[in-house]
Order: sequence, then structure tokens, then C-alpha cells
Amino acid sequence: MKLQILTLDTPIGRIGLFARSGKLVRIVFPDDCPDVDQNDSFSAGSNTDQAFKETADFIERYFKGEPVSWAGKPIPEGTEFQTRVWNATAAIPFGTTVTYGELAEMAGNPRTARAVGTAMKQNPLPILIPCHRVIAANGKLGGFGGGMEMKRWLLRHEGVEIKG
Repeated sequence: MKLQILTLDTPIGRIGLFARSGKLVRIVFPDDCPDVDQNDSFSAGSNTDQAFKETADFIERYFKGEPVSWAGKPIPEGTEFQTRVWNATAAIPFGTTVTYGELAEMAGNPRTARAVGTAMKQNPLPILIPCHRVIAANGKLGGFGGGMEMKRWLLRHEGVEIKG
């Protein structure tokens, strides 16, 4: 089935939501967001509408500062390890950070902090699966697909101040 796209204007810029067969498969940040007309991006009444509606509502509430959580909601397909890591990441509370090592423990593999970092790089649903809440053991930001300034902005939005 054809990939469907919905774009949303947010405080961090326009982000793109991508769905296939009624399932959200990817969120992209402003630098990677396609320039599409929202009205032409999906078919009204399709089974994708619900995925877009739920996600758009979540993102709107997130940017209003509501402590929303994607825990227990659908996670895109990945390896067994990625799925465990993404589910554990989705459970990190709003306004909280964990280290890669702590996340590895949460995912049931305490010695896999580096592999957790790789799973974070491959996170298909940033913001919903809040990889921006995962930081280095030394308290520094670590990496982020949207860039360090965006990671810092998202954390500040949640009331978290990171030094360095």
C-alpha cells in the first residue's frame, strides 16, 4: 500500500508523519520533512486517519506541555532488541532523563548501552518514543537525529536543563 503523509506545524518546525496500511511508520523532523499540502497528503476516511488523528493529538498535547506518554501504544516493527528498547523508551516519563545504561537495564539487557544508542539512532517515531530523554552517563546530551539544539529545546520544554 502507498505511503501516506501528513505534515504538522509545531514549535520546532514542520514535522512529517508517515503511515502505511493504517499504521504510523515514521516521524521526520523539519530538515527532513517533505513539502506537501496537508489536504492532499492522505485520503479522508482511510484507516490511516485514526493513526494520524491519534498522533497529531498526542503531538499537539505534547507541545502544550502536557505530560503525555506513548507507553503501551503501537511501536513500528524492528528487531526484537529494538522493540524492547523503543517500548522502554516510550515509558520514560515526561520531564525525566535516563542514561543509555539505565535504558539498557529497563529493556532487560544491562550491558548493552552502546547497542541502545544504535537503537535510538534508528528510532522511527521521535517525540512519541522520546529518545531525546536519553542522555550520556556523564550527564551530557549524547546524540540526537534532530540535532543537539533540538534535543536541548525538547528537554527544556519538559523542564529539564542539561549542562554542557
